[in-house]
Amino acid sequence: MTAGRGIGGDAAGGPARHVPVLLEEAMRFLAPDAGGVFIDGTFGAGGYTSAILATGAAVIAIDRDPAAIARDDSLR
Repeated sequence: MTAGRGIGGDAAGGPARHVPVLLEEAMRFLAPDAGGVFIDGTFGAGGYTSAILATGAAVIAIDRDPAAIARDDSLR
């Protein structure tokens, strides 16, 4: 595994993080803006949610893994 890839665990160079590979495409398709409300049904590491929040839109984030949200304090 390379640094910066994957979820959880350690990789060469430090802790591995998920990289949202379709972020640009998803943002273009969703076109979020201030006042919008989106549901992220696969919250995971929060990469897509962070990008949507940066536009001023709100996000309702859901994940089956309760540890997924606990891993990213920057979204609170």
